[in-house]
Amino acid sequence: MHLGGAGDIPLKQVLFFSFLSCISAVVVVPFVIHFSEKKKWLDMPDGKRKVHVKPVPHLGGIALFLAFFLAVFFLSLLGYFSFPFYLLAGGGVIFLTGLIDDLLFLPPWGKLIGQTLGALILIAGGVTIQFFTLPWDTMIYLGNWGYPLTLLWIVGITNALNLIDGMDGLSAGIGAIASFTLGIIAWQEGRIEPAVLSFLLTGATVGFLFYNFPPAKIFLGDSGALFLGGMLATISVQGAVKSAATFTLAIPILILGVPILDTFFAIIRRSKNHLPVSSADRGHLHHRLLERGYSPRRVVVLFYIISIFLGVIAIIVNTFVRNGTYSLLLLLLLFALFWRWGKSLGVFDIPEGKKTVEKS
Repeated sequence: MHLGGAGDIPLKQVLFFSFLSCISAVVVVPFVIHFSEKKKWLDMPDGKRKVHVKPVPHLGGIALFLAFFLAVFFLSLLGYFSFPFYLLAGGGVIFLTGLIDDLLFLPPWGKLIGQTLGALILIAGGVTIQFFTLPWDTMIYLGNWGYPLTLLWIVGITNALNLIDGMDGLSAGIGAIASFTLGIIAWQEGRIEPAVLSFLLTGATVGFLFYNFPPAKIFLGDSGALFLGGMLATISVQGAVKSAATFTLAIPILILGVPILDTFFAIIRRSKNHLPVSSADRGHLHHRLLERGYSPRRVVVLFYIISIFLGVIAIIVNTFVRNGTYSLLLLLLLFALFWRWGKSLGVFDIPEGKKTVEKS
């Protein structure tokens, strides 16, 4: 990232502007709710895939976007770093793609085009995976292959956060935990710029959660979920993947483990049932837990605990487990455990009578 001088930012300044980001979201959200209700821009319950029972505003992404970049702007005014216009442009395109879908509906290919364009802008701004540090002390420099790989990572994580945004507070809460963990990892590695952005994003997301935790007064919508996913993907590349200290892929995969696994399960489930990957269904982990009798709050808190657990494991791995082989074995062990858990919940099957293609 081209954020000159960010290494001189005092921690108290970072915390202050993270708090400012949080307060900004708290202040802006009520205006978004009022405006959405006035314009009747509401997410209507359908009695099928959606779990809410009354109309809810779904333009929360506006508040998240404004709160985050407001904090970034004021921090740049103090001269700690140059305002990252490419981040605003790339993140803005991803945000607008989701906003258009929230208001007018975009087909899957339309959303993919918007996400790809946003990702390409971020890549042009310097967000690239340049190498992999693998187990057995092997480092692979990707050269030009780093560009398509970064594109796949950004688009993949962007969609992963959107896919799990099926319950009050789920995507925002997991995003806040992941962002905070990424900030700690980046700070450990001396990558202060992405660490600062992580903490600012955490603040904005926590502020939004005051209104999004069940029962939600507002939803992230595609604009918020896509923007949050795009920023997490970008920050993870800059703050975690570029660390050469350990098995680089282990850290971001652990931190973003819940949305990555749920997306992986969804791809297998839809392929197995001969449905388009872009279709929507009630086979996600949170749907299965609801069917088992868990309350919405209990499901959300359970996923928060899992995300915190994975975040702590990622910090421990980055701090103490410098042997890449051990990192890989730990990742495979956790994957096997979650695979068995998902299989026991039936995430590879679609409930009978619900094998329909819906808007994703």
